[in-house]
Amino acid sequence: MKIALSLMLALVTTTALAEPLPVPKPLGPGGSCPFGYTSSGSFCTPSQGAQDAVAKPSNGTCPFGWMASGSYCLRTENVQR
Repeated sequence: MKIALSLMLALVTTTALAEPLPVPKPLGPGGSCPFGYTSSGSFCTPSQGAQDAVAKPSNGTCPFGWMASGSYCLRTENVQR
């Protein structure tokens, strides 16, 4: 019983402290991936520590707090989620 309770507490604590990881993105035009991502099939998979990425808007300008990386915009570290 003590072991199960300890494992459950450890899992809850670890889950609560873990920041959500960036998710895979579809490959950009020409098969490009944003900085910090590697191509895997038809997706760009984030490496450990990669910034969140979104497709660059049609006007080609990233929103405030984001920087351009190919056909993507990467969240800068100092912008809060």
